[in-house]
Amino acid sequence: MDKVRVLFLPGVDAANTNAQSLNVREIALRLDPEKFHSTLWYEQEPDLRLRNLPGVRLIELPTRGKTLRILREMLAGYDIVAYIDFSPASYLFLHLPRRMRRRTKAVYHAEAPSAQIVNPSRALRFLYEGVLPNCDFYTGITDFVARDVHSASKKRVSHILNVGVDTSLFTPPSARANPVPVVLFAGTLIERKGPQHILEAAAQFPNATFRLVGAGRQGFDEVLRQRIKQSALNNVILEGPKTQSQMVEIMRKSDIFLLPSRLEGIPKITLEAAAAGLPCIVFRDYETPSVIDGITGFQVTTLEDMMQALGKLIDDHSLRERMGAAARKHMEKFDWNVVSRQWQSAYLEIAAAPAT
Repeated sequence: MDKVRVLFLPGVDAANTNAQSLNVREIALRLDPEKFHSTLWYEQEPDLRLRNLPGVRLIELPTRGKTLRILREMLAGYDIVAYIDFSPASYLFLHLPRRMRRRTKAVYHAEAPSAQIVNPSRALRFLYEGVLPNCDFYTGITDFVARDVHSASKKRVSHILNVGVDTSLFTPPSARANPVPVVLFAGTLIERKGPQHILEAAAQFPNATFRLVGAGRQGFDEVLRQRIKQSALNNVILEGPKTQSQMVEIMRKSDIFLLPSRLEGIPKITLEAAAAGLPCIVFRDYETPSVIDGITGFQVTTLEDMMQALGKLIDDHSLRERMGAAARKHMEKFDWNVVSRQWQSAYLEIAAAPAT
């Protein structure tokens, strides 16, 4: 049988911490080279793990003419173009006659609800409306996201494909012995992610330390910094973005993970926190399978419920330990070595399906 040729669109630069880039790297690393040949883009320096790997081809993306270069590659006879995005290249590819695209299947991987696209520009709205309904196959990161895809596009999701976590990298410490509980938030510092609620929690629980890790967007980190100063929140540390290896150490030195965002798929950061042995508190709105309510953490309905759950964990060291251990155990089914087999099976089925 000929190998299935897959072109992944997200870049795989080593410095790229975008969730899709991280996911693509882990998938490509684990696809069976006897069955697959993967092509990936980079702009400066690719993830070194992908260099000289059997079944993997790396292409340096030029600084000029990127759209045409990507489009030319998309037309090079691949079986699958994965992670179709809202880019000019994807739009052009999907609006070419089928005979020019030949057997290639365009696969849209939905990893978040469509409502995450907030106040899009006219150009993004144009691309979104031209790309989403015209793909050949759709996958969803969870059942919740799959329902959202159907609602937004009337398209059926063929596979539920979770993302994973490297449980050999994200590991718990031998013991946690902070003098006061450390509550961690990690993510982009924008209002939608809810870091402002971390400050409310810090005011309510002065007997805990709160760490906010992540890059600011549209100046929201400065808004938070001013609020911290005005409210004299001495138990809050605003730390900025960190590398993946730094995040591992930060998680090992924390006790609780708190994510007040109401709009997610499977928050990758909750997989990493759970693998590091942290109980997680999230909102129930997006039904993430990464947190089992009452077992590995809490899924809550209201902000008041979130604060109550946080208070329980702050006050009860043994509860934190039990939930953290259960969270680590739960992550065994989300290990990339397990999850990647699901992606491999899905890609084999998609490649074998007739072109529409």
